Amino acid sequence: MQRLGRASWVSKDRMHLTLQFVADADAGTEHLLLDALGDLGPHAPFNLTFQGLGFFPERGAPRVLWLGITEGLDELRAIHGELSRRIEPGGRSRSPFHPHLTLARFRDRVPRGRVAEMAAFPAAAGPSRIDRVTLYESRLSSKGPIYTALAQAPLKAAS
Repeated sequence: MQRLGRASWVSKDRMHLTLQFVADADAGTEHLLLDALGDLGPHAPFNLTFQGLGFFPERGAPRVLWLGITEGLDELRAIHGELSRRIEPGGRSRSPFHPHLTLARFRDRVPRGRVAEMAAFPAAAGPSRIDRVTLYESRLSSKGPIYTALAQAPLKAAS
């Protein structure tokens, strides 16, 4: 049996779903993010259901193993779109939005076929109730990323 390679598995206390990634935010960008989150607009709480494994990138050696989303995609896309319009120039994200939960990152070069075999296994979780959006600061450390919540926006339906 071919060895899969070392993987860095994401601990449950660090699992998150990224709606909008902003690298190296300065004070002005942070203020813009806080304003966008504070005026998120009406979005009712919803359920997320996770199902199906996949991996990134599409070409070359896989680097990330992820769990996909089957329920709640429309709601996630609506919130993502709203945030994009508020914080990105021209209202467009730099990369396509592919909501997922990262399960592992591969440290070594891993054969694509072996990860594809792993991704073929059935995997599901949820539903999970989503009732807020949180802005996190991420700082890398030797023990992995450290996430600090900076602000939260509760989800609420239009009144």
